Amino acid sequence: MPALPASAKMRIEGNEKCPCVNSSFFPSNEMKRKGYNFPGNVSEISEYGVNCSKHDENGFNECANTSHPSPPHCTRNWCYVDHTRCNLTHKISYYLPTRYYSYATCGELDSFTFTARRGSLKGEKLKVGYNANTGGWKGSYNKNGSFSTDDEWSGPIVDFIKEAALEGGFEIVKTAPPEWLHKGSMSFFGGSSKFDFCVYATSLGYLDFCVGSYTISTKRSSVTTMFETESDPVYLFVHDSANDGWEEFSYNFRLIGQPFSYGAWLLIFFFTLPVMGMLMVFHEYDHPGTAFPKNEVTFVDDCDNKEKPVEIESRKIPLYKHLLSSIYMAFLSFNEGAYSQGVVSISGKIHLIGLAAFVMLILAVYTANLAAILTQDANTSGIDSIKSAVRRGYNVCAERKIAQIVMEAYDVDGSVFVPDPEDGKPGFNCGTCKSRQRVFDFMNHTHTDGSLYCNVAISKLEDLEALQSEKLHCNKTKVGDAIHFALEGIPIYSGRADALVSIFQDLKAKGFMTKSLKAAAPESICPESGGEGTALNVDQLSGVWIVTFGFAMLALLSKCILYCKRRKRQKKSSRKIRTLRRHDQWGNPPPYEVIIGGYRYDAEGHELQKMGGHSTTITEEIEPLCDDHTHNHHEEGSHFTLRRSRSLMRGVASVIVE
Repeated sequence: MPALPASAKMRIEGNEKCPCVNSSFFPSNEMKRKGYNFPGNVSEISEYGVNCSKHDENGFNECANTSHPSPPHCTRNWCYVDHTRCNLTHKISYYLPTRYYSYATCGELDSFTFTARRGSLKGEKLKVGYNANTGGWKGSYNKNGSFSTDDEWSGPIVDFIKEAALEGGFEIVKTAPPEWLHKGSMSFFGGSSKFDFCVYATSLGYLDFCVGSYTISTKRSSVTTMFETESDPVYLFVHDSANDGWEEFSYNFRLIGQPFSYGAWLLIFFFTLPVMGMLMVFHEYDHPGTAFPKNEVTFVDDCDNKEKPVEIESRKIPLYKHLLSSIYMAFLSFNEGAYSQGVVSISGKIHLIGLAAFVMLILAVYTANLAAILTQDANTSGIDSIKSAVRRGYNVCAERKIAQIVMEAYDVDGSVFVPDPEDGKPGFNCGTCKSRQRVFDFMNHTHTDGSLYCNVAISKLEDLEALQSEKLHCNKTKVGDAIHFALEGIPIYSGRADALVSIFQDLKAKGFMTKSLKAAAPESICPESGGEGTALNVDQLSGVWIVTFGFAMLALLSKCILYCKRRKRQKKSSRKIRTLRRHDQWGNPPPYEVIIGGYRYDAEGHELQKMGGHSTTITEEIEPLCDDHTHNHHEEGSHFTLRRSRSLMRGVASVIVE
């Protein structure tokens, strides 16, 4: 194997871009004066750090600990260098601040700096400000609020910091930033946020770092070091159904009518169905066996003349009754999906084909559209991005930092965002209003005040996940892809940044942050919604309940009105008239015979015929036409009342007047 060229080999005196210094560069007794105890003789001490060599291999500091594996830097080459002549990576010595060292000049990676940084905080007491996040579940939380010094803190970030303190061997002293700094924070950040306040105090060195989930913004990162802990997706959120309260009730009621436009409904209910129903009267009127006969048979009783027998009369049916009945049948066919009345005329049968086709097609289209609307948000159809929301003229709720990011990334005007109630600027930033939850609290799809409410919201996904784990804002859902990924971090004082970042980064690389987040992830207890085949809840069926019980109440009201009207008519006239043969909802006569005092009524001849033999019947007494009234039959002279019976022999119902 050919020898490597000289340029490819490690030079003992280091690379020419950053040459090692010799022993005469530093005072020979410097290390002894600093109190370090080196193994070996004086000549070894004087050669420590001179030329590229594994200077720590013989057991210097942590490399001498045999109870655990030595750090990587113990077996790597390095040397002291003149920092004024070094153009490669080099660092100031942790032990001898007048010297600089470089692993790079010897062709090695610097792992000593990382190890030294981690150990530099051992035994230190760090002043830490704790901020209480107002939303989400990935940050730090305390019921007593920000800067509380009690032990009630919880959350993945809090667990992460506790583990970091154990790893770095430092002690956490919960400290609130000096209150007099608040004015400077408000002036610099333009708001009263306690999170900005903590960042401001940390940047000045009054705190070593802050605990909480901080959105990394350009302004925050410009004044202090921000260690990134998490990248959280930001989504556009809309109403999964309508808004809370009356708006939701109103929306769900209107939902049953949404498959067609108002104009289509007017055409169906006020033209097509009535006209098709009335045309059926035109075709069927006075045909034998039709549901629209010209005359009807009535039972007439004179209540003032007890000696006068009952009379059977044929009376002409007013045309308006047939027209109303035909319109009712047309509407009933729309609800039942079929026209169930028998049609006897040829023209009526042809007309029935058109009516049946209309009902079938309308119901098919209605069912398909209603199914689609009930399983997706019809109000927000087409809203899947911030640009589509802006095009529709919607205004947006968002936290201040999120609003600033969206305005910069999507060139959105600040007037789109609902202003903060305290400073009037775009996005919520109020210190006491729980700005992250306020984003969802003030979503109102049908609002009329854009200065207070919004149509849609932009927020981190974790914020809605936390709320829905408490069954709050279950009618909100994300749409489209993530419009941004918000970087979350911890602000660190620059004087502690190197050491703390080393500890935090090592802990994050070991997966501790991921484990903490996984353990703390909330589970939604909201009913599932959206998607094909999703079960509908009680609220979504509001329109069904209203229509169903609305007609039920209307039927009860009509029953009361008719009863009162009949009683009033009885008081005015002694002559009572009752139809002998009633008809069902489709105009079909029910299958029973009319019997009066042992005489059967013959519907074809419109006369009473003497009955022969006996039939076993179960009778149910019904109300007579005249209260407490008896009559003599014209032949039998018998006492009679009006009864309804059902034959057991033939299964034929009878109306009996005795």
